[in-house]
Amino acid sequence: MKQILFLTIISAMALCSCDRKDDLEPQEPVLPGITVSELRTQNGKTYVEVDGRPFPFIGAQIRLDALLNCDGMSLPDVEEYFGKAQELGVNCVQVPISWKMVEPEEGRYDWSIVDTILGYCNKYGLKMELLWFSTNMIGDSFTYLLPQYILSEPSVRLRRDNDGSLHSYYGYIHALRLDAEWLLEKETAVVTALFNHIRYWDSNNGDRHPVITCQVHNEPDGFVRWRYRDYNFRYQDASDLSAQEAWNMVYNSLDAVGKAVKSSSYKVLTRTNHIKDEDGGDLLQWSDIASVKDIFALEGIDFVGIDSYKSSVSALKADVEAYRSIDGNYALVAENAGNYENSASLILAAFASGGGYDIYELATSPYFVTVDESVDQGVYTTALEDRDGITGNVRKVIKGLTLASEDVAVTPPADFAAFNIGQDTPLQSCQETKATATSSLEIKFETSGGALGFALDRGSYVALYATEDAVFTITGKDGASEAVNVTGGELTSHNL
Repeated sequence: MKQILFLTIISAMALCSCDRKDDLEPQEPVLPGITVSELRTQNGKTYVEVDGRPFPFIGAQIRLDALLNCDGMSLPDVEEYFGKAQELGVNCVQVPISWKMVEPEEGRYDWSIVDTILGYCNKYGLKMELLWFSTNMIGDSFTYLLPQYILSEPSVRLRRDNDGSLHSYYGYIHALRLDAEWLLEKETAVVTALFNHIRYWDSNNGDRHPVITCQVHNEPDGFVRWRYRDYNFRYQDASDLSAQEAWNMVYNSLDAVGKAVKSSSYKVLTRTNHIKDEDGGDLLQWSDIASVKDIFALEGIDFVGIDSYKSSVSALKADVEAYRSIDGNYALVAENAGNYENSASLILAAFASGGGYDIYELATSPYFVTVDESVDQGVYTTALEDRDGITGNVRKVIKGLTLASEDVAVTPPADFAAFNIGQDTPLQSCQETKATATSSLEIKFETSGGALGFALDRGSYVALYATEDAVFTITGKDGASEAVNVTGGELTSHNL
């Protein structure tokens, strides 16, 4: 998530109404553990299972932290965003939960915000990727995200050139020794307590398992790739902090927090997200001493996604293919701007390449836009209205991916034929032929209405979908052909 430092001081940026002791939950039992989500690999395709069923990530981010902190919204105000996510058709939402939200004071937990958000997910039929915003927010540690008792502990602080300056989104900026023993003890305790509580809440609210993953920190590689270098991170005694020591802090903190999720009674997949490549070269190799594979190898992290921020279909596909090349990794586009005119094509391209897709974001914080209009990246406008030429097309392609959900999740790229994405903008009139591997099919796609389409070769049948009326002509290995007329917005299953 891109950050720009601003000098503007904003008023009334209270984190949340978390300070009333009478809001606290009574002591809860730790229930027997359950496993909600796992990774599976089949036919060379790594995918996610949720409650034992294949689940393709088709998501959008709701910046809860910004809506509460910067825009001063109440939780009832935020509910509308979940309704709009359901209307868009996504199957999950990415929601930031900061450390300060759940532990406003040392040892005092308040689950009121978490409980309300879990309730909205259940109400609107959405799953949730919990984004754990804490010590490493692209390399920064902020006062609006962390309890004051953490930032007040001198033994965990690093020096940096701009220490204490104000970021108008997140508060005052600091840097921490991410893997300091005392700090990790505190962070892992609150994370385990949080997921134990989610288990308890879920058991009392229908056992619907709303949370399916935990993103550990946010673009954590920024700690070394950007902040360490740009702001001269060093120890409190002014001694040098080496790049290797800085990377070790990132690795150790990710591993420990991920393991804390796994040690809870509500076990979900853990992931983290990485910043897009801006320097060219090998996307997976950041330097001589650091790579994406180093983080994927951590016991506490199950998979690694990329924050692409790319509007080029071919460039996005290259990102997905690179992350998919890590054996056993689920190649999730963890963030890509929602205001790209060709967002529908980008989404389809990500799935056809073997990945998943999270839109950043559902709708941008109105406050963010007042500071810098260029950060308005929502698939909806700040007023939660459709963007002309974007939102409707995204809704159509998501509908098809959702209708064919389990097939989409497990179908490898060799059997996932996507049409009219050979260029960044769909052609109004398109004739295109592609082959599939499992059944040795040749599939011709024809549209005169600018449709996007896909065909999934499932061995005994082909799942066909187009955003507008289209014709698929399927030719088998025996040479016999059959034309199938597909109505736009409807999933068609053609038996082989």
